[in-house]
Amino acid sequence: MKQAHSPKQHRPADPLLTRHVFLDTQVYHALKHNPANPALLTLKQHISAHRVVLHTTDVTLLEVKRQLREAVQARAREVGEAEKDFGRWRKQAPKTAPAAMPQFDANLVAEELFERFRRFIVYECGAELHHSLKIVSPEAVFTTYFDRRAPFDGKDSKEFPDGFVIAALIQWAESTGNKVHVVTRDAAMVRAAEANAYLLPIIDITKVLARAATDNEPEAETIADSLLNHPAFDSTFERLLQTQMSGADYVYTGYLPEGEAYEGQLVAIEEVGSWSVVSLSDTRVSLILDARVKVRVEVQYDDRDSAFYDREDDRWFGAEAAAVEVEDEAEIEILVEIDRTSGEVMGGKLLTSEIGISGPSDYDY
Repeated sequence: MKQAHSPKQHRPADPLLTRHVFLDTQVYHALKHNPANPALLTLKQHISAHRVVLHTTDVTLLEVKRQLREAVQARAREVGEAEKDFGRWRKQAPKTAPAAMPQFDANLVAEELFERFRRFIVYECGAELHHSLKIVSPEAVFTTYFDRRAPFDGKDSKEFPDGFVIAALIQWAESTGNKVHVVTRDAAMVRAAEANAYLLPIIDITKVLARAATDNEPEAETIADSLLNHPAFDSTFERLLQTQMSGADYVYTGYLPEGEAYEGQLVAIEEVGSWSVVSLSDTRVSLILDARVKVRVEVQYDDRDSAFYDREDDRWFGAEAAAVEVEDEAEIEILVEIDRTSGEVMGGKLLTSEIGISGPSDYDY
C-alpha cells in the first residue's frame, strides 16, 4: 500500500549573525571563478542591498590567480596533445579530419580571466581587501605552525596561505569588534575559524545567500525601535555623522560660477526618517536610516564682479578666485551599528555617494 507523504513545510533560514563574510578560495574554485555564476551574482545583489559586506585578502587573490593560471595551462597542454592526433588524422583522412586546433597564449588568457575576477570582487562587490602580507607578521604565523594550531594541526600540514588569511581576519575582527562568517569546506580552515570567537564558519555559500535573504527575527523591529529611542543613541549617532559628513563627497549645483564644494561639516540633524533592519546579532543591530541633515561647506568659485565676458571666445577674463560658506539641507542614507546593551552607535557608513549642495546665495553676477 502506498503511504501518504507528510506535507513539506518551509523552514526559514536563520539570519546572518554578522553582515561580514569572507569566501575561501575553495568557494571561488567551486564556482569556476566566474563572475557570471548565479551564486556570485546573487551575492552581489545582497551586497548592493547592504545585507552583506564581502571581505577578501591579498593572499586569497594570489591563490585565485594561481588556480586560474594552472587551469588554463592544463587546457593548453590538452590542446597540444590533441593536436598531435589531429595532425596525424589529417594525413590519413584529409576529407573529414578537422582543421588545426586553436592556438592561444595561456598566460595572457589567465591574466585576463583573473583581472575580470579581481575587478568583480574588489570593485563591483566592493570587497574590503585585507593586505595580510603587510599587516600580519610571519612570526605570528610560524608560532601557530610550530604550536600545531589550526590550520596547521594536521599531519604534515603546511597551509601557510591560510595561516596569513586567518590571522588577518582575526586582527581586523578584534580591532573593530565585528564577527566574520568564514565560508569554506576546507577542514583545517573550519577548525581555525572555530578556534576564534570572532570567526563563524559556514561550509556553503548557498547558506550565506539563504540567510541573507531571510527576514530578521520577529523581535528585530521592536529591538531596533527601542534602541533608536535610547538616551545614548542621539549623541553617538551625531558623533558618527560628524565624522562621516566631513569625509563625504559634495557636488555644488548652485548659481555661483564654477563653484566647487569642499570641507563639508555637519551643522545639525534635522530629522531621522524611515529605517530598516539589515542584521541582528546577540550584541548588535545594524540599520539603514534615512536622515535629513543641515551641512555647511566652503564653495570656491569665480568672482566675476570685475571681470568681462568675451562672447567670441566664450570666456570670462579678469575673474578672481573667491570662497564663501554655504549651508544647505541634504537627504542622506546611512548604515549604523548599534550596541544592544548600551544603545550607543558603535560604527557605520554613509551610503549616499554624493551630496548635492545648492544653498542660498545673494551673489549677483
